[in-house]
Amino acid sequence: MLQKTSAVFAAAFALRLALFEIPGLTTLLGGRVEISTPITSFKRLSEGVFLFSHGVPPYDGGVVHQAPLLLGLFYPIISSALLVKLLYILGDIFIGYMLQEITALKDKDSSQEKKIRQYGNKPEAPGMDGLTVAMLYLFNPFTIVSCVGMSTILFSNLATVAGIWMGMKGVRSLAMFSIAAASYLSLYPSMLVFPVVLLLTRGVVDESLVKKVRIQCAGLYLASLASLFLLSFVLVGSLDFFRSVYGTILGVSDLTPNLGLFWYFFIEMFDQFRPFFIVVFQIHVFIFALPISIKLRKSPLFACFLLSAVMGTFKGYPSVGDAALYLGLLPVCSEIFKYMRYSFLIVNLYMYSSILAPIFWYLWVYLGSGNANFFYAIGLVYSIGEVILLIDTTFAHARREFEAQSPPEPSGGPDLGWDRVVAQK
Repeated sequence: MLQKTSAVFAAAFALRLALFEIPGLTTLLGGRVEISTPITSFKRLSEGVFLFSHGVPPYDGGVVHQAPLLLGLFYPIISSALLVKLLYILGDIFIGYMLQEITALKDKDSSQEKKIRQYGNKPEAPGMDGLTVAMLYLFNPFTIVSCVGMSTILFSNLATVAGIWMGMKGVRSLAMFSIAAASYLSLYPSMLVFPVVLLLTRGVVDESLVKKVRIQCAGLYLASLASLFLLSFVLVGSLDFFRSVYGTILGVSDLTPNLGLFWYFFIEMFDQFRPFFIVVFQIHVFIFALPISIKLRKSPLFACFLLSAVMGTFKGYPSVGDAALYLGLLPVCSEIFKYMRYSFLIVNLYMYSSILAPIFWYLWVYLGSGNANFFYAIGLVYSIGEVILLIDTTFAHARREFEAQSPPEPSGGPDLGWDRVVAQK
């Protein structure tokens, strides 16, 4: 088993390193709007590091939208292409390793899925093993192009998965620090505070102890976030990064086309209506966090996947790197796969949009034989695929929970399953 694991991770490492060595591929992928957005572009990050290294405030020009500590991370290594490539590759590999560990912890966790549920006299089939989950992440095309295209969403994904992993292990300080780091880098992962706290309190029966842990987690999260902001202020010497980083994320001030729903809508928007619709659109992203966490309080790992998918669907600057995160978390909950109804449609929508998005972009930007509607239409197809995935996985989880609580009679009694209940209603 150890040899097989080593071979998988070595192959993933070698594949990424080989792709990095193809001349012009990194530049090509890094310039694709489906992979790099204004807040995840390595080209903009490099410009920020250049300005910072020459004593020029990096956030004055309105070009750099990455967090200051990310500039500080790349400052000592930006001149070495090999070190930058290794940082991206190792970060991606480590995410795969953490997903493998999360799956192993989930299988051992008696409060999650350790018990074999009985459906009549037939036990439920086991889910995917950790190595398979890691393989599905490491060899996902979305994951690979995000890594080779040097999208900085990788570091946000790394912190997010680390927070979930530490939550599964019960390490409160590291779990909250990781989620705080992910929130610091791209803001939206702050929604995952709720399910990660549920991970940390799973199995705790004493209500007073649960309340104490929640308060402690909230304090750790806020302290970690404040510390990161303080370090950022010390590094760049001003608070201008708030406007450039988080102001851009929330205000969607850079309307560079991407796979999301915001850019085309706000290009057509009159300025006097823009603030209202910005608030509505952003509330629509964050409003799911608490209801999903409450409803899925007994399945916090599935809630983490669902909220990651919500972020990747409705955020202002989505990319395929966001899809790499939630598609990497989905196999961890593989027990719901047999209840999904639209898997074939979902896969086809992802493939359809992945192939046609570059074609429609080329028709619009380079040939001039199309217009913005071409590219936005394929972005809508991509978003429809994400929404159907959200609906189908939620249905599958609900159906599985229902059948676990109301199994059919083993002796040939009346069928009280989901289909009969739905038919009666």
